[in-house]
Amino acid sequence: MSDFTASARSEATELAADGVLPADRDNAGTPLAVRSRSPRQRAAEDRRAEWRWVYDDARWRMLRDQVLSEEPLCAAGCGSPPRVVDHVRPHRGREELAFDRGNLQAMCKPCHDAKTARETGFAGAGKARITTARVTLVCGPPCSGKTTYVQQHAQPGDLVVDWDAIAQALGSPDAHDHPPALRPFIAEARDAVVARLERRHDVDRAWIIATAPRAADRARLAPKGAGVVLLAVDEEECVRRARRARRPADTMEAIESWWRTYRADQY
Repeated sequence: MSDFTASARSEATELAADGVLPADRDNAGTPLAVRSRSPRQRAAEDRRAEWRWVYDDARWRMLRDQVLSEEPLCAAGCGSPPRVVDHVRPHRGREELAFDRGNLQAMCKPCHDAKTARETGFAGAGKARITTARVTLVCGPPCSGKTTYVQQHAQPGDLVVDWDAIAQALGSPDAHDHPPALRPFIAEARDAVVARLERRHDVDRAWIIATAPRAADRARLAPKGAGVVLLAVDEEECVRRARRARRPADTMEAIESWWRTYRADQY
């Protein structure tokens, strides 16, 4: 065998191992493309590798097929057919987010890649800030005093994520009785703000107001490390408050539904 043939075979063997030619490595054998990535990028890639099990799970395959069959267009509004199923709020390996149908949307690959870049902090310039923001989820039945609690405890400059406030910002004509057609948009706007808390920001404290009767609801809405304040005000007292405030008639049903769901979730 000639030296040329042996060299070519050796190079082919090396290429087959990881797809990188010897000419594309440094003196230590590290691929140049890998060496050029920043330590932060490599750390992010290592973390994502720890979450890959989600996409090998049978539950994910079923959910992916379901989402793509139910949503014919990219959720980003570009009009393209979707090819990827995206987590509205990054799951970071948390099962309650990874396999929650309400946290999934269909997207085309370019829109999904752009969203992922924004979420991981590599879409723009600047160093990521390691935040010590305190996030508190305040939850309970309607008329339990969630908004009042936050008003009493929040400081100027705190971020407040309030379903009713978002609804009115999106055009709801009432402070509490929101048109059904707006509710999916209200939910997505709220979830987008909550997801934004897991990326680089300068907020020192944030409050999330939600009903969240189930433990799974609270786990989905509260970022990792968030505090949870559960205002489990007595059902009769909530009804009295609703009547006194002349809330819409379906508020009474919502209070009853909250308590029914909450009690069932305790067993």
